[in-house]
Formats: sequence, structure tokens, C-alpha cells
Amino acid sequence: MKNIALILLLISVLLINIPVTAHSQDNKKKSITWLIWELSPEYIRTGPMKGRGFADQYLDYFIKHLPDFNHNITWTSIPRFHREALLAGRCTPHIWGHFYPNQFAYSKPYTLTPPHVAIFHKSYEKRLGPPGTILSFVDLLGREKFTLMTPKHYEDQRRYPILHPYILPYIGSKQIKQMPHSANEVDLRLIARGRADFSLGYPTTIGAQKIDRGIKGDFIAYDLKEHQTYNNIHVGCFGDAQGREVIAKIDKMFNPAMLESFLKLYEKWNARHPKFRKTFYDKIVSQFEE
Repeated sequence: MKNIALILLLISVLLINIPVTAHSQDNKKKSITWLIWELSPEYIRTGPMKGRGFADQYLDYFIKHLPDFNHNITWTSIPRFHREALLAGRCTPHIWGHFYPNQFAYSKPYTLTPPHVAIFHKSYEKRLGPPGTILSFVDLLGREKFTLMTPKHYEDQRRYPILHPYILPYIGSKQIKQMPHSANEVDLRLIARGRADFSLGYPTTIGAQKIDRGIKGDFIAYDLKEHQTYNNIHVGCFGDAQGREVIAKIDKMFNPAMLESFLKLYEKWNARHPKFRKTFYDKIVSQFEE
């Protein structure tokens, strides 16, 4: 009977299938469950760079400076994130500020995401132009009839908020190829294999996938005329009393020196892009300077 009970217990654990990393726990403390997702170089879950993504290190900083709480880290898919985000005690360390208006509490913006770029195999360079060329996303889909590979779309979510209106008319057509699973980004090996003409990513995507996943092949990224916006990034928590308490403590952590250290972690992946650095100081650091 003991063996049967043990087997049933193991089966129940496997069925729950909740990938959680727990730090040392104190029963007298409240708990924060941090929701994160696989998206290199933001978070890196496996491989030689495991835990060394820039947002992994931001989260480490927040945990270290919130000693009054127990901390758990949960890896989520997109559907799971949205199932869990509005539960008590949930926070996420690196998120745009437009999710769950009036239900989430947000910190002051502490960093940025750059505009999305169009990523092609290097063989397209002769047709589209050298690095530094700015393309029209409207033309890529409309005039050029290129196929775009994207992660899976969900009706109530905007993975590419600024570009979504341009993508929407093509969803369901052969020009938009959605991955069947809920990964957060397109594996560039699919572009190299000709599964689609291009994907969307960030200026860090090509280098990150080469370092993190060992992806081979040459790719080229183009800025898009329709997307030149840098989006603010916040810490977000479910907006109950505890969530507001956590956010108030995090806001007190921000100062120019701390933000500069965060910028340096990010710049390891974007080759110290001068426009990002200037925008970071103009939009983020300037909030905290006297």
C-alpha cells in the first residue's frame, strides 16, 4: 500500500507540472511568485547561459532587495501567464505597462524595449539593401508579398502592439505562418530553412540566439518605418495590498547608479547601441535625476 501511495503521489506531481524555483522559505513571511518566460536574452532557461539573461539578473536584484518576502520563480507559457497573473502574490519583473489596466500595480518605468525589427536570412540583403536600410512593414506584406512567421496569436493579446494593426488583415492567410505552440519568439533556424521569409524580433535577437542556442547561419535585421517607438518596461504585480506594497518598495530602489548597472547588463547583448543608450537616459534615468 505504501508503494501504491507513493506512485500515486508521484503521478499527481507530474500531472501538476508546475515548473517552480523556490528560494529559501520563512513561514512568517508573505510570498511572491515571479512569473517569467523563455525569451532570450531576456530570460535564459537552459544551456551555458542559463540564468544570465539581462532580465534574469534584474530579477535577482529585486529578490535580493526584497528580503521581507519569500520568493518563488515560475516559468510560464503565454496562456499560463494570463491564467496566473491575476492571482494574489503574483508579480513579473519585466513587462510593458498596458496589461490589465486597473488590476495590476506597476512600478515606475526602469528600462525600455527597442522597436521591433524585421529579421531575414542574409541572402535577402541583395534584394532589400545593406544594414542600416529602413524598410516599410506595409510594403513587406503588401507589395512584396513576403511571408511572416510569428508566435501563436491570441485574440485578446497584442504581441506586437504597434505592428498588430498591419498584421491583422493577413491573419488566416498564407502570408502569416503561426507557430503551433506558445513559444515567445521565432527560432531563426526556421527562417534559415525557408519556412517563411522573415520574422520579427529585437536588435538583440540574432546575437542572443547564436550565443544561447548555438544557431548557425547569417541573418540581417532591418529597422521598420512603422515602428520607431521605445516601450517603457516596469515591474508589475497583481494590484492588491501586497502587490502595491511590493511596487512601493521597488520604486524606492531606483536611482541613476542602479539604472546604469541595469543598462550595462542589457548592453552586453546589444553592442552598446548608441540610440538605445541615449533614449534610455532621456526617458528613464532623467526621471530620477534632481
